Amino acid sequence: MSLAVDVFVVGGHGEMSVQEVPNGCSDLAGPESWRTTVWGSAAVRSLGVRFFPELSSVDLVVVPDQVSDFLWE
Repeated sequence: MSLAVDVFVVGGHGEMSVQEVPNGCSDLAGPESWRTTVWGSAAVRSLGVRFFPELSSVDLVVVPDQVSDFLWE
């Protein structure tokens, strides 16, 4: 199993529509085990980040008003 990064659009009724991955691009973000061994690790948590450690227990969703913080992190 692999981690994947997908872009989605939220419709007027709250439904999420995952967008197609552009040709020549990949949505892969590492093996599933990276949820805990990398992104949820003590080393990553010690950096004071808030987004990636969430992957150790749930799928990460970054909404539009969080994108600038996510990019900084």
